[in-house]
Formats: sequence, C-alpha cells, structure tokens
Amino acid sequence: MENDVIAEIKTRTGIEEAVGEKVRLTRAGRNLKGLCPFHSEKTPSFVVYPKDGSYHCFGCGESGDVFTFLMKTEGLDFRGALEKLAHKTGVELKPRNEQAAAQDRERERLLEACAAASLFYHNLHRNHPSGGQSREYAEKRGLLPGTVELFQIGYAPDSWDALLTHLTSRGFSPQECVEAGLVAEREEGGGSGYYDRFRNRLLFPIRDTQGAVVGFGGRALGDGQTPKYLNSPQSAVFDKSGILYGLDLARPNIRRLSEVVIVEGYMDVVVAHQAGENNVVGTIGTALTDRHAELLKRIAKKVLLCLDPDVAGDMAALKGSEVLQEHAEKLLVPVRGEHGMMGVEQRTQLQINIMQLPRGVDPDELLLEEGGPARWQTLRAAALPLVEHVISVAVHKYDLSSAHGKSEAVGEMALFVREVGDPVQRAHYIQRVAAVLRVPEEAVREAMARSDRGNRGKGQAARKPDQPAGHTPASDGLPAAVDPLAPDEEHLLSLALRYPQVTWMAGAPEAEDFTRLENRLIFETLREAAAGGVATATPQEIRAAAFESLDDVLQPHLLRIISHEEPELFRFALPYELDTRLKRLRQHNDRMWLRQCQLMLMEAQETGDDDTILTLLPLLGASFSRFRSYRPKPSTVFRDSRD
Repeated sequence: MENDVIAEIKTRTGIEEAVGEKVRLTRAGRNLKGLCPFHSEKTPSFVVYPKDGSYHCFGCGESGDVFTFLMKTEGLDFRGALEKLAHKTGVELKPRNEQAAAQDRERERLLEACAAASLFYHNLHRNHPSGGQSREYAEKRGLLPGTVELFQIGYAPDSWDALLTHLTSRGFSPQECVEAGLVAEREEGGGSGYYDRFRNRLLFPIRDTQGAVVGFGGRALGDGQTPKYLNSPQSAVFDKSGILYGLDLARPNIRRLSEVVIVEGYMDVVVAHQAGENNVVGTIGTALTDRHAELLKRIAKKVLLCLDPDVAGDMAALKGSEVLQEHAEKLLVPVRGEHGMMGVEQRTQLQINIMQLPRGVDPDELLLEEGGPARWQTLRAAALPLVEHVISVAVHKYDLSSAHGKSEAVGEMALFVREVGDPVQRAHYIQRVAAVLRVPEEAVREAMARSDRGNRGKGQAARKPDQPAGHTPASDGLPAAVDPLAPDEEHLLSLALRYPQVTWMAGAPEAEDFTRLENRLIFETLREAAAGGVATATPQEIRAAAFESLDDVLQPHLLRIISHEEPELFRFALPYELDTRLKRLRQHNDRMWLRQCQLMLMEAQETGDDDTILTLLPLLGASFSRFRSYRPKPSTVFRDSRD
C-alpha cells in the first residue's frame, strides 16, 4: 500500500493507550469509556473503540482517530502529530528527496544556534556583572527570580559581537547565525562583516509549541534606544504570524480549562503566569492571524481577548474576533423547528469574550497592584460577550444620526450576530441592535441574511439539512485496504479531484463528510486550492497546487486516488452525480452512527447505565428522522406505498 506510513503508525499505536495517557478509561463491554477531554461533564460519554482505532463523544460530538486526538489535545498540526507518533512507534519518516532532508538538517542547525544563544543570554542576565542593568530593570518591573528562570529571560550586552564570538567558538558559522536571525550582515559603506542583532536589551526567548527556542523579543534598556521592542526577523524557524508567546507553557492549562486569554506584549504574559494566570498567551507584534486561530481552536473552547485598553485595542479585538470566528469549528446540532419537524442548526463551538481593563492600565500593571490578581479574576468573570462589545464599539465608531451611519453599523453588527448559534440569544441581540440604532428588527434580520449570502458567495457552501451532525464513525482508524468507508469516501473525493468546482457548488461536500483523516486533509487542501484559483485555473492546475500544498506523506495517497480516472461527465450531469455520491456517503455514515448508538444502548441497558440511556435516546430519534431524507422521491406516475 502506497500510503503505508500512516497505516503503519495506526497499526502500532493502540488508541486506548494514546487516549489513556490523558483520559482515565474504564471497560464498557468491548469498548472503553471516560470523561470527555473536550468538554466538561460529570457522566462519561466519551467512548473509545479499540477494534476500530477510533473514539467518539456522545455529549459534544468530537470524534476521530489517534492522529485527530493528538492534534486536538496537544494543539498540533498534522505534521506535528505524524512526527510525534512516528518517533513514539519507531516508524521512520523518510524525506521525499535529498533537498527536503537538507532543509531538515539546516532547520535543526538553526534551532541549535537559537538554543545556544538563549543559554548565553540567560547566563549573562543571572551571573555576569554586565547584566546588572537588566537585573535591575526586571526587578523594577516586578519579575521574581523564579519567573526569570521559568521564561529563561536573558540579557544582550551592549556589544557588537559578544554573541557572534560565543557562537563561532562553538562551531556555528557567521552565516548560520545570520539565517537564525541572531546576527546581521554589515552593509554600510561597502564594508563586510557581522554584528549582533540584539544589544543592550532584556531578552525574552520565543518558543514554538514544542518548546524549542526559535527567536527572541528584546526590550531596550538604554535611554532613547530605538525601537523600544525588537523582534527576531522572519527565518526558516521563526514566523511571528504562527507563534503565540507563552503557548508552550500555557497549553496544558488551556487544555484543562478549555479557555485561553490573549494579551499583547511579553511582559503581560510573563507577569500573568507569575500571578498564577497560567492560561495566558500573547501575540508577537502582529494582529491575530489564521494560523493563530488554527492553533487555538484545537485546545480551547473559549477565548478572552484582553488587548490594549484604548481605541486601537478595541479595533484589534474586532479584527481578531473575525479571524477566530472564521476558523472556529462548526457543530451541527439537532433542533426542533416549526410543526415539530427535526432539523439541524450550525453553531460556532468557540466562545469569544472581550475582557475590558481600565483605560490606561496594562495587564502587567494591573496584576502587580495590591489585590491585582483578585481584580483580574473579577474582570475576567465580567468579560463581555463578543456581540455586546461589537455593539459598544459600533455605537462610538459610526454617526448614528445619519442613515448611512446606521446602515454601516447594522452591517458590521450583523456579521457577528448571525454567528450566535442559540436562537434565544440571537433574538435577544437582534432586539438589542434594533433598539440601539432605533431601526425595525426586520431590517437587522435582512442585514444578517445579506451577510450570510455574501459569505456563501465566497465559496462557503451551505450544508444540506440531511447531513449528519458532525459524526465520525468508528472505522476511522482502519487502514485503507480494509476500511469499509474508504470506497464511498474516495469515490466522492475522486470526483472532486476530477472536477474541483464541486468544492464550491451548491450542496458541496464538507470536510466532516470524510471520516478518514487522510481524505479529509486532501479535501480541505483541494478546496483551498480551488478557492484560490476559481476564475482562471484549470482542474489540472488546481490539482497541482493542492499536491504542492499537501504534506509529503499524504501525496502518495492523493496520487493513488487520482490514478482511478473518472469518466468525463456532461456539465449538466455533474450536480446529479455529486448529489448521488454525497448522499450515498452520508447515508453510510449515518448507518454507522446508528449502529454505534444501538450497541452503546444495548450495553447501557445490560449494565443499568441510566445516564447513558437518557443521552442516547434523543440521538437515536434524530438519527431515525434523518434517514427519511435518503428515501427516493415519490413517483409522479405510480402510487407510493409509503403513503
């Protein structure tokens, strides 16, 4: 099998062992049960299926295989989970070519240089006479010795070549120091040479999610020294748009609390951790980005934005909220609509609140005040829901005495109100917006509908009402050769690869339709490639772009699916073919879901587990109702026996 690396890792990794490291599991018949690590619960509804190598929570709907579990509990991307599991199981990951191997060696060398620099700077701060100024400044800012040690805070001396001399004496070349962002090349006056990038600064080592030092942030110590804060430049190991300061230390606490607080500035993060607020992270001289959102959504269900308490901070909170909402996981939950009919509603799983500090007071200043930690807790508990903050900002941002100002304000507020999943809360905010702007509620609803249609026009396909509510069946962990779901999934994926336009057509598939992680990642990559080249790119160019963007371990799997050549379809036949394949896959997924529920119900009845029975019965009812949507349409000629 060409995609044997993933299958080999799954074969060697017992799902019960991987989950058991983070969840206390007990035997429940052929399966295992425990408290779900993805949401708070008192009665276990999280089930592990050792035979199939998968898990599913009947409370919150989270499901997947050992890769998915590691990605979501440790905030890793696919490559990070792959490398960790490969190392743990002894599976060798071979670079696809010598160039990739050389890049890996170069990256490892740069990380070693950054680690050596961090030790050098930290030792100067703690022990060297020249570090007196930095020690005095750290003490003045309220940092305790234990905090300095925890964050490995250092001191860059007021020297042009102290670090360069230190690193070259340990075998690092000047060019390697330049590529690591530690040293800069001298270009003035046509001369040559190198000089230390950081001089006379208090240094904060910046680590990636695995705890490796990848860069530094330096606070100036001299009067008139500019810039006040200096960060490492972009390099092969450092990209500030994908790193949150302090996440390596905060991640276990974020996962435990399912909550993260985002601040601006190194000192805010350091002082927060010193005060016991260990779920605080910080941005590094940039606004929240897509990559930040992807990191956080895997480990947190609630985000509190605590940005600078000024107008710029208010706007940054709004921009950051938009990014977080765009990338938040969406959950489809069963709801009872008009006339008692069952349906599904899409709800954002990520809760975003705005923590408002007093104007002119930064987080570190507040926390260092007498009674500051208690006051911080009070402000955190009083954090405004995002929509309330949006309304407050829009009131001061627009001229509400003019028709144009009201229109602009409604348009901005509607973007956030429509994301509120709970219908009662959504109705409340519609009334609030209408009352604040003194416009009819119907005008607010119409603005929400316009913004929703606008988003779908950008390629976000609406999910059909017959789609199951975010379920991943138990067979997710099986290798491709024996996975009973692979044919239906790969049949649909093959059509998408042959005709990439199905990723943005009405009734397009969703990533959750693909229960195998490999197929899901390929579909998501294809959809992104198609969205980037809708107007001009050919299907071949879109497939090529997807191939280049895909992790090299998944590329053989993609090539194998492409090798099953799809027949050419008439343009008018494509929607029918898409609908047929998608409905077949969803029906199969629902059947597997129903079988799991029935087995769990039988085991609960045998053991007298009333809590599980009460949880499963409504889910079974919703599952049975969804199966009606798969029935053939009534004939226009013959009488339907179902009537």
